[in-house]
Amino acid sequence: MSNSKSKIDLRICGGEHKVVDLDQVKSVNTPEKEYRKERNQDGSLSVSYQPISHDLLIDKTRSHLKQGGFEVVNEAHNLARGGKRYFGLFEVTHPTRENSERGTVIGLRNAHDKCFPAGLCAGDAPFVCDNLIFTNTVKLARRHTKNIFAELDQVIARTLGKLFTFWGGQDQRIESYKQFELGNAQVNDLVIRSYQAGAIPKTKVTDVVDQWEKSDHPEFWDRNMNSLYNAFTEVYKGNLVALPNRSDALHSVLDSEVGFDFNFDQVEEAELVPVEAVEEAPLLQLEDFVAGNINGEVPADIYEDDPF
Repeated sequence: MSNSKSKIDLRICGGEHKVVDLDQVKSVNTPEKEYRKERNQDGSLSVSYQPISHDLLIDKTRSHLKQGGFEVVNEAHNLARGGKRYFGLFEVTHPTRENSERGTVIGLRNAHDKCFPAGLCAGDAPFVCDNLIFTNTVKLARRHTKNIFAELDQVIARTLGKLFTFWGGQDQRIESYKQFELGNAQVNDLVIRSYQAGAIPKTKVTDVVDQWEKSDHPEFWDRNMNSLYNAFTEVYKGNLVALPNRSDALHSVLDSEVGFDFNFDQVEEAELVPVEAVEEAPLLQLEDFVAGNINGEVPADIYEDDPF
């Protein structure tokens, strides 16, 4: 569901074959809470698992967005495993972001099979290509325990309050990327280092290079770090669950290369560190990587199959 202000195709972000309407989400039955086997001293039982309905998370997030002056202009909802797993996307606008070239997307997730906690995170995407990037910088993850109902409003409000800081930092990051020119040898090195950091699986390395060499979007034909950044995010399409970890790993590599130091607590103090101050390392050769001569330590949970 979108209105005239929407500029991001959330079906691309979420996978069109998985999209359901909101009524289907609301029709999912929520499991009963579970209790610990051992009784308390007074004979009572303690709750060990307290699930919440998918639509409760949606409604509370929507309410807090409205209170904060945000407008939801587009949304997409996904269900899997018979409705036991939910992932949703809200494209939002705010009066302070009317002239931005990037849009903001709020991601929600909830599960009824204990595979992950209720969660919310923030991301953004250039309007020209819908390349969504999520981050662990702005997120909540609340386990399904007995106090979840009492604490959910507080953690949602606190998480959404970080959006303004996130915007400031992301704007500065993108500007620093645009100012940093790249050559092909340096790109090959950065792609391999990004793989080693856990930003992409080995099977996607050549796809990133292909996007760098000939992006699907002319806006990213400039030979700078922002174009490489969008080569990665173009390849990221299709697995939303892995996006926060992959995005943070990518930021760590690219930020270090351009000398961008983002202080999340004090966005105004974030600055570009002189390139000379960045420790140099020998360039990694793409042909060695493809031939299997370079190994990367990648966290095992980064590239597991999309649980949806």
